[in-house]
Amino acid sequence: PMGPAEVVTLPVEGDLPASLVKGLLGRPPAIVFLPGLCSNANAYLQGFPEAARAAGGVVAIDGEKPCVPGFRSFIRDPPKQHARIQAAFQAAGLASMPPEGVTIVGYSQGASIAEDLVEKYPAIYTRVVLMGSPKDPASHRIKGVRAAGTMSCSLDVPGRMKQGAKKLEALGVAARYFEMPGCTHGNLADGDRVFGDVFAFLASH
Repeated sequence: PMGPAEVVTLPVEGDLPASLVKGLLGRPPAIVFLPGLCSNANAYLQGFPEAARAAGGVVAIDGEKPCVPGFRSFIRDPPKQHARIQAAFQAAGLASMPPEGVTIVGYSQGASIAEDLVEKYPAIYTRVVLMGSPKDPASHRIKGVRAAGTMSCSLDVPGRMKQGAKKLEALGVAARYFEMPGCTHGNLADGDRVFGDVFAFLASH
């Protein structure tokens, strides 16, 4: 019998350790998760490990700028963050980016970083999930993706993220809004179910 999905620490050469949930089939993951301002990637990944495993695995990286002990923020530098993501994928066994691209998931500040990366590297980051974005999702910057999900806790910014999905749909992007129940900004609720729905939607496009 299969045990519960596990979040493990992944050493990354030349960088901070990443966090990893391995996929069911043992293949390298093609999904990366970026947390928000002064956050901890491992803690977020603990909130949807079964969905991460079912989707083929997820690697999560922290920002490189310390804020309080155990928590970090990202520096807004797309080439640098792209290189860090590549290094984390390589440490997880992904020798080269797959031709169909990878999925990037960003929460709060991580959503802003995700938009930067999708805009600068559209052939690599071909599917995106924006969660609790600090500003209205910049649909014109990410309109080249194959599919997009927007997400919010029900007590956070659902209106903003719903409108973000509608604007992307108006541009011809396969997009859908997903909501986590009863939580506020920076939190996860019913993560395995909601992320399972998100990953299934992305995989269908």
